[in-house]
Parts: sequence; C-alpha cells; structure tokens
Amino acid sequence: MANPVALVTGASSGIGEACAVALAGAHRPFDVAVHYRNGAASAEALAARLLKEFQVRAQVFQADLAQTGAAAALVERVAEQFGPPTTLIHSAGQFLEQPIAFTKPEDWDALFETHAFSAALLAKAALRYLRKSAEGRIVFIGSLAGSVGLGNAAAYAAAKGALVGLCKSLALEVARWQTTVNVIAPGYVETPMTGGHDETQRARNLQTITLGRYGRPEEIAALAAFLCSPQAAYITGQTIIADGGASLG
Repeated sequence: MANPVALVTGASSGIGEACAVALAGAHRPFDVAVHYRNGAASAEALAARLLKEFQVRAQVFQADLAQTGAAAALVERVAEQFGPPTTLIHSAGQFLEQPIAFTKPEDWDALFETHAFSAALLAKAALRYLRKSAEGRIVFIGSLAGSVGLGNAAAYAAAKGALVGLCKSLALEVARWQTTVNVIAPGYVETPMTGGHDETQRARNLQTITLGRYGRPEEIAALAAFLCSPQAAYITGQTIIADGGASLG
C-alpha cells in the first residue's frame, strides 16, 4: 500500500526539518512534501536524505505563505504533483524581537499572516483531502510564548497564541470526519531561531528551564509524529507544552 502523504511547512530547517524526518522514519512511514520559503538547497538535501535513509518519496515545494493565496495554492500543488495529503504539520514561521512601541502595523500583518492566517488557510485547503481519510491529522507548531507571553515579542506571541483558539475551534468542526487538530507549544529549542542567543542570554534563559537545557528539534518532532499516528486518534483540540518545565514557574 502507498504511504500516506504529509505536507510539512517550514521543513528546510529547525523543527520543521525534524518533523519531516520523524514522519519518514515512523513505524508507518509517510511520504513527505517538503515546503520551504528560502533555503532551496537545504530542502533538496532533506528530500534526498528522506529517500536514501527511509526509502520514502519526498518532493520540495516553494511558497511564501505570507503572500495572499499562497497557502491554498501550495496545498493544491502538493495534491496534484505529489498526492492528496492526509496530514498537515505547519511549522513555518518567523520571529521578531522588538518592543511593542516600535512594532509597525506591517510587522503585525507579516507575523499573523505567516503563523495564524496561513495555518487557517492551509487547513481549509487541506481538509478537502484530509476529510476523505479516517486518519486526517493537523498539527500546528506554536510556542510557549503564545501561552505565557514574551517580552519584546508581543506580535510573535500574539500570532502564536492565535493558533490555540484556531486549534480548538477547528477540532470541533472537523471531528465529524475523525480528523484531529492539535498544537505543540515548545519552549526554547536549539534551532536557527535561537542560534543567535549569546552566552549571557542563554544563561538567563537556562535559569528559567527546570531541566536546565534547551530542547532538541527531534524531541518536538517525536511528539508531532505521535500526534500524526493512529495511536493519537483520541487526542484533539489540545495545546501540548514541551518546554523542559519552563512554565512551572
């Protein structure tokens, strides 16, 4: 039987890349549509790795999800050129560290477009295909910032927080098709987004993490792969925090 098809956005690096690897290497492997905005070489290298290491199909798809109509067009290209998706992991995103007083309206627009609006539009387009499967899965990669806030990053935290309400509402709507929708909210993870943290900032952050370290992308991806598996069929509408205990206070 053919493998199910998963669309993973933001798969050229970080958590998105790790999610693609986790799905390809799952007990029931997925063929993976590798989305990227920038970083074509990294996306192509990942697709080649998935084929070589896991013997699954993988194909790259470029799209700037901040552009109007890009999300729906991406899903349709995947369906036509690669196969109808039964799983969506939305990991694409961008970060802006800036006091709210200096955050411009266009900054808010860009962050909400990439994180929240594109999540809704990707899900809307994908549901045309997910609802035909008894194992439709949607996983949004959120952030701990969406639950507890983040100083000098109000627009980012608000955009990630919007995923929580979207997840719960969408889970209610799509339950009739046995499709599940969940959010993973990571804390600090070793990704290009946190790669710019200097020693002082890392030391300050580590003091807030109960386990005393940043997470690894593979740890977040393992949770995402589980939520996309048949074993997670009874979990929906949830925001699962993976932060090393940072939210414990």
